[in-house]
Amino acid sequence: MKALKKFFLRVIVILIIIITVLVPQISQAATKNLISVVSLPHRDINGEFLNDELSLSLLPSGKIGSFVFSPPPKPRAWLIDANLLDDILALPLEDIAAKNWLSQLKYVTSADEVFALAYGHPSLTLAKRLAPNELSYYFLASQGRLQSFLGRDVAVNKSFSGWDKVETIQADRVSSYTVNRRALALLTTVVPASELYGVRLRLATLLAPGYSKQNAFTLPTQANEAILKEQHKLRVVVGKYRLTSEKEKLPVTLVNDFKTSVLVNLQMIPLNSRVQINGVRNIILEPNSKKQLSIPITSIATGSTALLAQFTNSKGVGLGESALLALNVSVISSTVAWFTTGAAILLFLGALIQSVRRIRRSRK
Repeated sequence: MKALKKFFLRVIVILIIIITVLVPQISQAATKNLISVVSLPHRDINGEFLNDELSLSLLPSGKIGSFVFSPPPKPRAWLIDANLLDDILALPLEDIAAKNWLSQLKYVTSADEVFALAYGHPSLTLAKRLAPNELSYYFLASQGRLQSFLGRDVAVNKSFSGWDKVETIQADRVSSYTVNRRALALLTTVVPASELYGVRLRLATLLAPGYSKQNAFTLPTQANEAILKEQHKLRVVVGKYRLTSEKEKLPVTLVNDFKTSVLVNLQMIPLNSRVQINGVRNIILEPNSKKQLSIPITSIATGSTALLAQFTNSKGVGLGESALLALNVSVISSTVAWFTTGAAILLFLGALIQSVRRIRRSRK
């Protein structure tokens, strides 16, 4: 009996501990305050600041400043979009409001849970439908940026977009996102991904909710311009040429404005049959450089023509813009010359035979 009483006593003690200790903790976890640290981008897709409002909003009385200077009480968890962090880090080093905000963020989150949201907080449903692999990239990039800044492990929250509003993203924004994402993916077949890291991440903001109609209207144009700017870093210089002999070397200038070397092929397409020219494979362009190639070209017939010159990757897929090289051919090739001379001789012989026949007929 005594042993049974002791057993029940121990059970009662354990139940009391569970009630007094674990239940309140579970209750607290269930009522944990969630702080969503997100904002619409303060830089365009090129990385240029849209206005001067960010610094003011970081003050303790500002909208973004209130996130860290006046947070709700514990227990709490932070949901952070690293795009906002990068915008703040891009402010001038002497910006006091930015310094204070960043320091306070580290301090106030040091003992709390921190979760990374998808970079640029795009609509999760839309991003998952359009490019699920790219959405995973946005999560990993945001997580990596936060871990690097906070100096600690950060989890990922894949169920919360960071924005309470539910809205339909305009069709032109969706189209611009799809086209430009594919253009960047093609460019990364020759350009290291690190060169395109920033613009690739900022494309996610095309799918973010919360923009005013006026600001949303300009997003596709900004995205198109940003990707064209990246594509223009790798180009063939447009030029005009005059060919005065059958066999020549065409001087073509190639430009690489990226910070790393690239390996490309050069495709040369004549617009008619007045010239013959072949492309060039396995061209190495050094970082921030210009390179001139002397490409053999054969003139077939006189007149004006042109070449389309474009870089391609190892699979022969064109990269970015093509260049139009105008040609003025003022020489007749030996093949055409022999053909023309032969035709003239045949015409002369034909005329001579006709003359002889007429003389013979007149004598009869």
